[in-house]
Amino acid sequence: MTGGANGSPTFKRPWVNWILPARPVASMEVLTQAAALLAAARRVVILAGGGARHAAAEVQALAERLDAPVVLTSNARGILHGHGLVVPASASLNAVRGVIAEADQILAVGTEFGPTDYDMYVRGGLPDMAGMIRGDLCVEQLARHPAALCLQADAGAALAALLPMVPQKHGDGQRRALAGRVAARAELSAPMQQQLEMLEAMRAALPGCVIVGDSTQPIYAGNLYYDHDRPGGWFNAATGYGALGFGPGAAIGAALAAPGTPVICLIGDGGLQFSPGELRTAVDEALPVTFVVWNNAGFREIAEAMRDAGTKVLGCDPSPLKMRPFAEACDLPFTSIANDPAALHATLALRATGPRLIEIRVT
Repeated sequence: MTGGANGSPTFKRPWVNWILPARPVASMEVLTQAAALLAAARRVVILAGGGARHAAAEVQALAERLDAPVVLTSNARGILHGHGLVVPASASLNAVRGVIAEADQILAVGTEFGPTDYDMYVRGGLPDMAGMIRGDLCVEQLARHPAALCLQADAGAALAALLPMVPQKHGDGQRRALAGRVAARAELSAPMQQQLEMLEAMRAALPGCVIVGDSTQPIYAGNLYYDHDRPGGWFNAATGYGALGFGPGAAIGAALAAPGTPVICLIGDGGLQFSPGELRTAVDEALPVTFVVWNNAGFREIAEAMRDAGTKVLGCDPSPLKMRPFAEACDLPFTSIANDPAALHATLALRATGPRLIEIRVT
């Protein structure tokens, strides 16, 4: 690393442009190269990660200019909600990989290409993306994957700078995105499709809510496919290290960070036993957190993974909590419902000003 002309650090990597203004954006030379590559392409696909969640407007504007489907990682869900170009699904799915493979130019922005987003089942076989244009704030992150061109830049600043430099394209972007959405949803198992319907019932009942997930079955399903209605409103620890018990504390943090915003903590009955005391904090602070407990009487996601791996299922049947007396002990209003989207929608639509607990009985 050496000092630049203005005293800012520069890295001796010829394919990375490194500068540090308030909102870093690549040099005009690098942007011009990126614009030329995008202009020459007929089928662009944008891969948007969590680093782009604060640049939803810029992502949408450039996607519409390029007629490009936008594939979202889990942390980018909420960008382009309901838009004809959105593909709110994981690249771990074959259908999404197909959308990426048929592109002749990929623009990746704010995504680390983490395995839990791009290869959840450790199958390999991702399309070759070495010819992509990649933008990220972190120069070290940019060094981890091959790319034709790298922009060390703030997502919003880079996309806004590119917008006037590329021509308006008219192609089949919406058709490609629609085909990807339909095929990706169909690729989910029948139980996952039903779990997705439960997530959509939550979104419909509490528009603009924040859904904080623990490691529980519907969250795994949603990470594969789910279109949330606000950027930053879908986050969880269900992949990677799979931190059981993460949800309640994180939901309290979300409620404190966004006063007045409805927050749903979606957690399994097993995960709830890791951090039950957090529910009392929600009561003490009168926070609008709805704890939705997916009660399948055990660690079913782990048990299924063990079965799929041909391993004997062990330690996945903890003695269950009795939810009603547990909720009463926490001074929480309690409702128990069947595993039914209409019942969940109706229950959530009865808005509460403080915390509450809803049990979903899963057979």
